[in-house]
Order: sequence, then C-alpha cells, then structure tokens
Amino acid sequence: MSEGSISEGIGSVGGQTYLLVSQFLGDVRLVVENRLHGLEDRHKLQIDSDGMLVTADIEKELARRDARGVIFTLDRGWADRKVLLLSRRLLGKKVKIFFYWPAESAIEVIDRHRWRSHAKLFFAVSLYRLRRGGLPAFQDPEAVNKPLSVENVFDQDRAQFEQGILARINAIRNNAHPFPVEGIRQDDKLGFVVDGVGVYLRTDYWARIKTGGSYGHTCYIAKELAARSKGYVAFMANRFDLMDEQGVRQVVVDRPDAPGVEREMLIGSEVYYQRLRVAMEYIRPAYIYERLVAGNFAGARLSRDLGIPYIIEYNGSEISMMRSFSGRSYDFEYLFLDAERAAFEQATAISVISDAVRDQVLAMGAKPEKVLVNPNGADTVDFRPGTLEEKAAVKRELGWAESDRVIGFVGTFGGWHGIEVLADALKPVCDACPDARFLLIGHGNLHHLVVEAVERHGLGDRVTLTGALDSRRTQKLLRGCDIYISPHHRGMVDSRFFGSPTKLFEYMALGGGIVASELEQIGEVLSPALRVGDLDNPGLQAGNARAILCQPGNLAEFVAAVSGLCKRTKLCEALGRNARAAAETEYSWGHHVERLLAFLASAGLPERSVAVMETERTGPAPVAAGAPLATGDAYKDEVQKQWDNDPCGSHYVGKVSSRLEFFREAERFRHQEYAPWMREVMEFDDHPGESVLEIGAGMGTDLAQFAIAGSIVTDLDLSSGHLRHAQENFQLRGLSGTFRHGDGEFLPFPENSFDVVYSNGVIHHTPNTQQMVSEIHRVLKPGGKAIIMVYRENSIQYWRDIVYWRGIVQGQLNQWSVGEIMSRSVEISETGARPLVKVYSAAKLKAMFSSFRDVSIYRRQLMKHEPPHSLKWLPVSLLQRFIGWNLIVKATNPV
Repeated sequence: MSEGSISEGIGSVGGQTYLLVSQFLGDVRLVVENRLHGLEDRHKLQIDSDGMLVTADIEKELARRDARGVIFTLDRGWADRKVLLLSRRLLGKKVKIFFYWPAESAIEVIDRHRWRSHAKLFFAVSLYRLRRGGLPAFQDPEAVNKPLSVENVFDQDRAQFEQGILARINAIRNNAHPFPVEGIRQDDKLGFVVDGVGVYLRTDYWARIKTGGSYGHTCYIAKELAARSKGYVAFMANRFDLMDEQGVRQVVVDRPDAPGVEREMLIGSEVYYQRLRVAMEYIRPAYIYERLVAGNFAGARLSRDLGIPYIIEYNGSEISMMRSFSGRSYDFEYLFLDAERAAFEQATAISVISDAVRDQVLAMGAKPEKVLVNPNGADTVDFRPGTLEEKAAVKRELGWAESDRVIGFVGTFGGWHGIEVLADALKPVCDACPDARFLLIGHGNLHHLVVEAVERHGLGDRVTLTGALDSRRTQKLLRGCDIYISPHHRGMVDSRFFGSPTKLFEYMALGGGIVASELEQIGEVLSPALRVGDLDNPGLQAGNARAILCQPGNLAEFVAAVSGLCKRTKLCEALGRNARAAAETEYSWGHHVERLLAFLASAGLPERSVAVMETERTGPAPVAAGAPLATGDAYKDEVQKQWDNDPCGSHYVGKVSSRLEFFREAERFRHQEYAPWMREVMEFDDHPGESVLEIGAGMGTDLAQFAIAGSIVTDLDLSSGHLRHAQENFQLRGLSGTFRHGDGEFLPFPENSFDVVYSNGVIHHTPNTQQMVSEIHRVLKPGGKAIIMVYRENSIQYWRDIVYWRGIVQGQLNQWSVGEIMSRSVEISETGARPLVKVYSAAKLKAMFSSFRDVSIYRRQLMKHEPPHSLKWLPVSLLQRFIGWNLIVKATNPV
C-alpha cells in the first residue's frame, strides 16, 4: 500500500492524525490520536509512538497529511531552541501544538502563553549552562555511592562537588522515614526514662570551644540524657572537659584533616557517616540526639539507613548569623539549607529554643507536630547563689571591698549581646553608684569597645575584664556578683531575635538581681518583672517579679535599672530569690530534658495526624468520607488520593486539646501567619445574605469566614475527605452550610444559582481549567462575582524555588518537566500523591475570564522568610505585589 493510501485509510475510519516529532526534529511520525480533541492545559496521556515514519519536513507533512497538529516529544524538562522556534512559527499559522513527555505520560497544550513560559524556561536553563557548563545530574546512583573524601574534594570542579553532595541530601529527602522512640517509660524518681542506649552527636570539628553557652548546653543536656538512658555515649568532634568531669562517656571521632571551610564542612558529613556507621550498627541506640551544625547531615543519614530514631536540637540559623554578623552569605548556602531540610524531614522530633526558631523551621517545611519549643536552662547545682564567704573571697581576689556591689556579665563580646550598650553604660553607672564594680567575663570582636571605654574614663580599678574562662572558674567568679546584666538589643538582619541565652538561666540560678532587655524570650522568661519606671516608687517591693526589664537598646533605661538595683540591696535580693525559684521549678536542664522525653512519649511523633486526633475531638462526630469520585482522569484521581488522606492546612497545626481547637489553629495560621492579606482581599465580610459557592473548600477554613459574616454557603469538593472535615468544622462551630461531592469542571447546579463563586488555590489542580471557568460563569447570577486564586508564574516561588533550586541546581529538569517537578514538590504530601499543579500569568488569567466584565488581577502571598536577602529591607506587604505566589482574579458576570 502506498503512503497516500495509508493516509486515506486513516482518514476513512475517522481518526485524527498528528505529527509526532522527536526532541531534535530528526524523527517525524504520523500517529492517530482521538483523545487530544478538547484538551486544554496539561493531561496524563500515553501516546503510541509506533506511527509511520515520514519525512522531516514538518510543515510540508502538515499540509500533505492534513494533520490536526504537531506533538513535540521531549526527553528532558525544557524545549530546545529549534523546537521553540518551529513551534512559534506553527502557532502563528494556527497549528495545534503539544509538548509531550513520554517518561511522565504527560502532555501539554501549547498556546502563546504557554509558549512564552517555555521560552523563559529555556532562557534560564541556557544562562546556567553557559556559566556552569551544564545542569547537575539528578539522583545519580553512582554519585551517591562513590566515596567522597577531603583528599580529593579540591580535584573536583564546583559542579561535580555539588552533584555529589546534592545526591546524598536528595537520597535522604526522597526516602525520609522518621522512627518513633520506643521504650520510654515513667520512673518514680527520674520521671521519663528510656530503656535503651542513647547517643549524643556533635560534629562541628572546626569549633574548638572550651566555654560559653553552647559548651554548657551540650554538657548539661548530655548529662541529663545520660541519667535517663540505660546507657549513653557522646560522639564528639572535640573533647569537652566538663563532660568528662560529669562522668558522661565521650568518644572523640577523628576529624576530617582539613580546616573548617565550606567544602570541608559539607564533606564532613561523609567522613562522619563512614566513621560512625559501624559504631551505630554495634550499639543499636534507642535514639540519636544531635546538636545540628551547619552543613552536616550525617546524623539524618545514619537514622534513615539504620532505622534509628533521630532527635534534632536546632538553636537557630547559622545562615542568618553569617549574614547578620559577617555581612556575607555562605558560598554554598543552598546546600546548607537543603541539608537542614533533609534533617528536618528525617527527624522524629525537633527541639528548638524559642518561638522565633520554631517559625524558622516551619517556614523551611518542618511539620508542626514534630517541633517542641524548649527554652534553654541551667544546672541549679553548679550555678547556685554564693555564700557570704564565697562572695567576700571573690571580691578580695579582685581587689574590691566586701561592701562593693559587683555587676556581672558573661558571654560573647559581639553580635546581639548588647556590648555597645554595656560599654556606654560603664561610666554613668559608676558615676551614679560609687560602690559599683563590673566583672566582665568573655571575649569577642567587640571586646575593644569595652576596653576603650575603660581606658577613656579611667575605670581600670572598677572594671575587671577576665577574657574567656573555663566553666568552673566562671561559676566561682559569678557567685561573687550581686547583679547580673543581659543588655541584648537586636535581632538578625533577616529575622527577629531568636535566642534563648544560656546566661539568662544561669543568672536566675545564681540568685542575684537581674537587669535585662525585654526582647522576645528574655522578657517572657523573666516575667513577671518590674520596669524602670517602678523604681520611682520609694516603697517598691519585688512581689513575685524576677527581674527589671528595659527597652532593648535604651541606654538611659539600662543605666537607671542597674543603678537602682545597686542602691536597693533588699529589692535586689528579693528579685534574686524569685528568679532562683523559677530556675529550680521551670528552667533547670532536668526540666528541659523531661519536657523533651514527655513530648516524644506522647504528641511529638510524626505519625500524629488528623486521623490520630480523632480520639481527642469533642462535639459531633464527623460525617463519614464517601468513596472516591470516578472521573476517568488520572490527575483528578491524584487530587482525591492527596486530599482525601492529607487535609490541606493540617500540617501547620501542632498539639491541640480538641478538634475545635484544631480547626481554629489551622484558621489562625492561615489568616494571620501565612496570608494576613486574605480576609480583606478575598472579601470574607462583604457578602452577608448572599449565596456563596466555594469550589474546593478544603477543611472549610475560608468558607467558615463567609458563613460567620452571614453568607449562605455551599461547598463543592472533589475530595470526600475534605468534605468530611469541612462539615465537622461547621458542626463544631454551629454554622450552617450545604456540602456536595462533585467535580468543579461539571458543577451540579443550575444556571444563575450563586451571587459569589469563590475558589482559593483549586482550579490550577484540574486538567481543564477553562472548562471550570465556564462553569463558574454559568452558575453565577447576572452581576454575580467570581473571586478566584491561582498560583502565579512570575513569582519568586516559581522561578527561584521551583525552576532554579529544584529544576536547575538539583538537576531535576534533566529528568522531569516543570509540571512534574511541581506535582512532586509544591503541595505537602504524606501520601505519595502527585496532584496536578499549574501556574499562570496575569495575561493568561485575563484571557481565561474574557467572558466576564470588570476583570481585576491582584498579586499577593509572600511570607517573611521568602524575600531574597537583597530585598529584606522592604516590607513583605509591598514585595508580595511584585513577586508574590498568588494571582487573585475578581470578575463580574455580565448582566
């Protein structure tokens, strides 16, 4: 049979013919495919590639075969220059164009808007390839298994090095599996204990510290965990002498033979993994407790590979510290961040020191149910009030009289410790109080400010600077002080103050008067407290106050508070007794570890989900979930698999006492932390008495706002699991609504049914989005309003987080399309589902709503941690209008 007769035979049976073209245009085949008619955006489809081979002159074959369009087959995530140029020319001739990824069984309809998106993607990839010579390979098994060492790291170029590290990090992230800590029980004397061997891990080999808050934190945590575990060993990068004194078994692991610069910090993960794996297999610990350090993911890898529960102690962002106090960023910052994210995903629990740090780890994707806010503490035996004899001995040693009032400070002379305030306060305090003396312990890059102030004002006999001292010497000297000061006054350049200063709790345990800044957790721990203005009252009593708090950075208040305590011995002693009592009952290291083990024993496990919480709810039982809707569409099946089992918004809710509190906490996070703009822009309060349909209401968080404001509400959701939670939410709140299980592409309502149709982050998950827009138009009353949110293409989240970090830097575009990358990464999933995710430009969105009038587009959604470092100085409320993740369209149905 001739080629012509074959073509005629195809047409005779009503088949629609297309040209299937290879990535490099060399292989062109004629295929019959009837399923492409009516497709709109991106769809799951497997196309038979065994069609008849024809000539490579595509435009000639289009005319000759009367083909319906051209399908370009792509074997990587982006279309190359030749494909883009030819497809643009064909679009100009009204030819239907499709991009097809056989490995994903996915096909996209390419119009002029999608073509522009792919052109921009090609440009971004090309720029990176010009600079780096190519994209890193993604998940190369050889890269994961090939040994890395400090000896050969300098023989690798940057791309090779990144590939090796990323492969290891991705292997953890893509296969993370947290393990619960077993064998936790209650002991009559100790409280919670663990029937198993505990392991402490600290791998910052470049930090040879001998004293300070970090040093004490490690030693005392290890001491308390050892007391509550059946056996214990600390694997350390450096020997801590205090740990030896405490009787904690300590093994110093051979360090990488290289200085602590970034490449070696990252390669240290491989070194420590190889050196610790045999030991871990032998010990089989009940848990690994790791003080997470920059760039190291050995603990996470050991946990995942050996099935060991993994507890992280995370004390704040080293990346933020670098930016704030060195004025630069890490060269491999994204690798450091990915290493932290891998650890968070593998962790059983993440212990953080403050609410500010909790916000950081949640912003990085950690699950709220894993995170315990656990402030630092003090050892109330080692840190205790000095006796009269001890105080007198310290003062004599320093050359001071027993009647002198000694003001103590211990810590780093730099960064956020308020050294500038301290230096400026020396003279005015000494002028106001002739018997005031300063004992300042520590060192740091701002030490010179204090030295210069002492020399300038001739205070050498009234200020003693000891430099850094070991722990025991520090404890002895601090017992000789009467007043303790903490003048912290600022946060990071890119975040608020996140510290939980160890000195603060040690001051409390020492039982002296404390003057501190009312800054985040410092003020919270020291409350109830007095303020500087209270000192004007001559009959002032301490009551239950623990300290005097000052406005951060306010020199006058700081001087007045310190001077006031110098002159009021009884008040100072009473404040000290109150602070000591709080340390003993709330803030000892024993209490700290007890809180951690209690958390692990109950609500701290990652398995704690909405389903588990059913046993805690109060109020009416939720409506049973229905069977999945038979749609005949693979992407819609993924949507149901995802949100029937993993409710949207549930990941941001921590431990709660009831189901009602669960829904309220989800609402609080969504409307206060995540999107504070939403109430106003989405018009929750503006439609009382009107009928409102929400397509895809999730757990009913937004729909409840309309109902509370007096709207008559209806929920239509493809996910029966979401409907169940939305109904329960309404029942617990005493709200009324109608709930329907259905497909938004085929709304089960008559024309002119609703005054408002609202949908937030839903229509970009359905294959035929334009069909859904047409349905919205149909069910709206004349003059009715559509308020719809979709993800935005021209956002920092899309170009930086998805295209650049995941697609280019991690090399995922070598394997997958951007659509597939988004399906795998954008929506938080514990089910393995890959729901369809699409992004839109404002121009595309306006075209989709062209049948409406008064179409307005709003740009929103940016959280505090998301702006790039160079733009942190601008308010998020402004930046989101330029680089935010959401496009909100408001459009009116013509009358």
